[in-house]
Amino acid sequence: MEAEENDKSESDIRIFLVEDNSEHVFITLTVIRQLLGESSEVIVAENADEALELIAHFTDADRPDLMLIDLRLPQNGGFSILSAIRANHVIEHVPVFVITSSLYDRDIAESYELGASAVLCKPLSRAKFKEELARFGLATV
Repeated sequence: MEAEENDKSESDIRIFLVEDNSEHVFITLTVIRQLLGESSEVIVAENADEALELIAHFTDADRPDLMLIDLRLPQNGGFSILSAIRANHVIEHVPVFVITSSLYDRDIAESYELGASAVLCKPLSRAKFKEELARFGLATV
């Protein structure tokens, strides 16, 4: 038992990923594992409804350390998730990285207006993701 406890590093983080494209989930999980290690926990929601349900049930004990949200979910789902995060006092201060293929200035600006901590372009770049993780104290450069 004691060995198991020692194996868990203080840098293990819990990530909430909302992404509806399975290929993008795979890429994101690969980048997360490469940068943060295999022991980081990733909770995946495949659509906005599933994400909103999970967001409503996060507690202080199980809230994520970081959230990665696909902006371009059907029916403006990414924006509704951002709004729900900032309205939930348990997770309102958790860093939220928006991941998007949109290059529209308005989408990026609205993401920040709704509380995004960073906006990252797809496909997820290891270097940029690592830089943002370090900026929020979640990884070392």
